[in-house]
Amino acid sequence: MIVTAINGSPKGKNSNTEVMLASLLEGFRENGDIVKNITLSEFDINYCSGCYSCWFKTPGICIKKDDMSTIISEMDGSDIIILGSPLYFNNLSGTLKVFIDRLTVCGGSPHNVEKKEKVNPKYIMVSNCGFPMIKQFDVVSLWVKHFCQLLQTQLLAEFYTPHGKVLTTATEEQLASKNSYLNFLKECAIEISKVGELSEEKKERTIKSLLEF
Repeated sequence: MIVTAINGSPKGKNSNTEVMLASLLEGFRENGDIVKNITLSEFDINYCSGCYSCWFKTPGICIKKDDMSTIISEMDGSDIIILGSPLYFNNLSGTLKVFIDRLTVCGGSPHNVEKKEKVNPKYIMVSNCGFPMIKQFDVVSLWVKHFCQLLQTQLLAEFYTPHGKVLTTATEEQLASKNSYLNFLKECAIEISKVGELSEEKKERTIKSLLEF
């Protein structure tokens, strides 16, 4: 199985998001999966202009000549895609949103009719914020569910982390909770890799605060 993580944090590899993604990828890798970690801040990705040339004029090809084609090529063949983003104004980061908009080139168009046999990858959503309430992620959760519905694919899991700063700047008192939470993420990835889904018991634990681990 091929698992590709998309880090949508402007802070890239120095982000809280990267810590979460790394733990999940560690679990998939431990179970023998091929893992890829794409850091969007390291690429040149222009805004989608909504011209729909990729649907009608040059099917499957965007008029923008930047790094997006490289990323899409790297994602090709993925069985699972993990989307990662910090929470900005209770929503996705601009970095991830620009990437999502440019995925217009991948489907929903007349050229996609010829690719009915193609199976869309399944998704996992990862986000974190400095606030203490899980409710802060309501908009992201609503969006990713709708996103997967549009793609007619499965949302395997959602991991939302209040107190996100603990992931990179844990105090001595918080360190045990941080390590326990990251181990939980790894265990979830292993379970998804082995059985194809996350158990109800683990899903219930995903709504707990990091500091409750």
